[in-house]
Amino acid sequence: MTSIIRLLFERVRFESLLAIPYGWIYRLLFRSMGTATFVSPFIQSVGLDCVSLGNRSRISRNTRLLALKAYGTQSFKPLISIGDNVSIGFGCTLSCVNHLEIGHDVTIGDNVYIADSHHDYSNPALGVLDQPLLPGRISIGQGAWVGYGAFIAGNVSLGERSVVGANSVVTRPVPAYTVVAGVPARPVKRFDLETGKWIRLSADSTSLKELK
Repeated sequence: MTSIIRLLFERVRFESLLAIPYGWIYRLLFRSMGTATFVSPFIQSVGLDCVSLGNRSRISRNTRLLALKAYGTQSFKPLISIGDNVSIGFGCTLSCVNHLEIGHDVTIGDNVYIADSHHDYSNPALGVLDQPLLPGRISIGQGAWVGYGAFIAGNVSLGERSVVGANSVVTRPVPAYTVVAGVPARPVKRFDLETGKWIRLSADSTSLKELK
């Protein structure tokens, strides 16, 4: 146990030291990067010149930050915008071909997958990888929280202060002040601004489509 703790400590310390020179490099590579922002040197990235970072934000190691300008014969103009005080956990994927916007004070848990596109599969004679990407748009409102392992893809907006439960699959817009969970994600709670309390919703009360 002692050796494991020592190994973890050494790794964290090494990452912190390596982040100092990488911080200067990232400032040259990103479209813009705010103050007191940390980006792990152990990320995978494509198209950082299309990524804007706000102040006091953090992108943890093993995250994939992908602003894709081309796929096959397709060309794109991606833009990833990450606000102030945003925390992106370990091992996440942010994939963008059009527009992916993360507002201020958003928390994204570990191993979350977010993409503003999905593969076409309309032609069964072709493999999925040989068919085009269909662009969408992702918008995550201020103060939202995306739980561990969630999957968000397509044309999706998460309202301010919304919550996505762990391992949920979100392909529809989520209203503000709403908790969603499940596969596919469904609303389970809403915040009542008048009473100042979260109200649990019944299982058959409503769908995301009806809540919009």
